[in-house]
Amino acid sequence: MKKYVSLLTVSAMLAVAAPVTVSAASTVAPVVVQTSAVEGGRTLQVMVAQSEIKTDINPSNIAVATGGGLLGGLIGAAVDSARAKKAEELVGPVRTAMADFDADALAIDTAKASFGDMEWFKSNPDAAFGKDSSVAGKSALLDATSAKQIAFVEYSYDLSPTFDAVRVVAKIEVANKAIPASAKGKAEKRLSAKNLAYATRVTSVVLLKSAGTDKELNAPLWSADNGAVTRKALQLAFANLPSLTQRTMALTADDIKLLNDKKNKRTTSGGFTGRPQTPANERTTLLWDGSFINVEYMD
Repeated sequence: MKKYVSLLTVSAMLAVAAPVTVSAASTVAPVVVQTSAVEGGRTLQVMVAQSEIKTDINPSNIAVATGGGLLGGLIGAAVDSARAKKAEELVGPVRTAMADFDADALAIDTAKASFGDMEWFKSNPDAAFGKDSSVAGKSALLDATSAKQIAFVEYSYDLSPTFDAVRVVAKIEVANKAIPASAKGKAEKRLSAKNLAYATRVTSVVLLKSAGTDKELNAPLWSADNGAVTRKALQLAFANLPSLTQRTMALTADDIKLLNDKKNKRTTSGGFTGRPQTPANERTTLLWDGSFINVEYMD
């Protein structure tokens, strides 16, 4: 006999469901960067595809709770759509308050601070900037460059699903200009994970101490006083990235082995799960889950 789950039952499941945490995406690209000089050099391309602060949602677990199938999938999609719509409504006043905030300039300054002292970029210290972070866009830049490699650094920023934190992510990909033989002439294959020279990400979270778990109560905190809290939090989140980026790109295989030591039990902070590491200061929690996640608490 088939078992059917009512919407009322699903709602009850949601009420007791554990919160979904976010972890760093894995990659098959090298986890240790080649920092020695290469003939033709490397260039730095900074990207911020978005034009305003984004929102995120915790995806529902309805499909799992109902045993999967078409019904669970449809209900889950409907719930996620409603959550996304609500998040967009709540973020509207924040976007209005932040209309004059120049995240692009902040990203460029952050990239220069992150890479400016790295020996392997000394010959090409300037950071070009662009908005097209698509595979096609990156491939076109590789075609146009005279350098052997481009380091693409894409910054993205958003509010957490419960509107208790801002998060900034620096996604770093070092791609070769040369098209590998395995790509069979398909230039965009240079950007696939297996063909990248290096790939990682660094995440900086600023958690608002005064925020609770109700996103509707938290949302106005970010738009108040012309978005003063959001501006401060984003400045802080970006400011934490250079040291984290430099630390990440200096990692050796032995360093990564220690970071992944299972004796260091995984924990959750700011909606992210990883193995805790020695933080930069007493206000932060530093996690490792294949990449560094820095969670800082702001009054």
